[in-house]
Amino acid sequence: MSLNKVARPNRIRSILDALDDRIVSATIVDLTTHGSDGAANGAILQQCDAQPTGTGVIRSFVRIQATGLEQGYNTDARPLQFDENKSPQFTRSITLGTVPVVTIDNVPYRQFLLDINQTASSPLLSLDELRLYVGGTSNLVVYDAATKTLAGMNPLFDLDGAGDVTVKMNYRLNSGSGAGDIFVLVPDAAFAGQPAEGFVYLYSKFGGTSAGNSGFEEWSVKSLGRADRPPTTLANLSGAVYFDANGNGLRDPNGGGAFIDEFGIFDVTITLQGVNDLGETVVLTTTTDHDGNYSFTGLRPGTYSILESQPTGYDDGAETLGSLGGQMSNDRFYDIHLNGVSGFNYLFGELNQGGPPN
Repeated sequence: MSLNKVARPNRIRSILDALDDRIVSATIVDLTTHGSDGAANGAILQQCDAQPTGTGVIRSFVRIQATGLEQGYNTDARPLQFDENKSPQFTRSITLGTVPVVTIDNVPYRQFLLDINQTASSPLLSLDELRLYVGGTSNLVVYDAATKTLAGMNPLFDLDGAGDVTVKMNYRLNSGSGAGDIFVLVPDAAFAGQPAEGFVYLYSKFGGTSAGNSGFEEWSVKSLGRADRPPTTLANLSGAVYFDANGNGLRDPNGGGAFIDEFGIFDVTITLQGVNDLGETVVLTTTTDHDGNYSFTGLRPGTYSILESQPTGYDDGAETLGSLGGQMSNDRFYDIHLNGVSGFNYLFGELNQGGPPN
């Protein structure tokens, strides 16, 4: 019995050691020193020096922030599913054609830049999951952790596709926000057959082994040189401000039988705001013409809002959503997703002072 009493702890210790081996069996890509790099499932991961961050140089597309575990993906849809920043300036759609291609040893890769933020006293952070998808629209939602699908789509690239991978990073190497910490180079072959105008979705999860503790983690792409940028189809957004003679919220011929022309209202200030596919903030202002029409032309793909300044001499009427959809509130259309197809008939109705006719 004494031998068994000695052997039992040893057997338990062996089992625990085996379990420990299974727990730490993930491939570790250690990027915690200057100039370090590694590889996983065909991708190259590189610690990088701080990158230039001037206007138009870095285009962020998803910002994630939480304490401990944090996760999220980019989309134009709202509400968001996880820990993403809700501002469209920081969490938005990008197209495959805007992701730069770099070539290493004659192999083309798509280049993504990650910027992390941690406390100086606890600077390590782990990247535990990274998956990439391409879809036909900019507002896909519903990530399923069990199936690793996004809106029912399987990933085109999964960092864990050839086995569990953990990437260790060190905030102190490039302290400060927005400078970038690592490059992730994904084989371009993963996107074979996908169109340049397809929307890229990047899902990532942090903090599994080294928890997030300060600030946000942000994915971006470096701006393409002008010669490298794919052709971009520009589009317009247009509509009108009009007198809603019968107060029904529609622009009817002849006032819908009211025998009053539902005429356009001249010289009303209309403002367009948004963020385009280059991450640039867009603010444009125009006024309606003699027929009450307005138009914003030459717009890059992006997410836009249209705001009306209430014209004097009229009471506020109803808005009518235009051809590309979106959402609306009083004197405002928003979440209009523009991608090379023009939107029209975004209408602002106005009433006689004192309200609609009886």
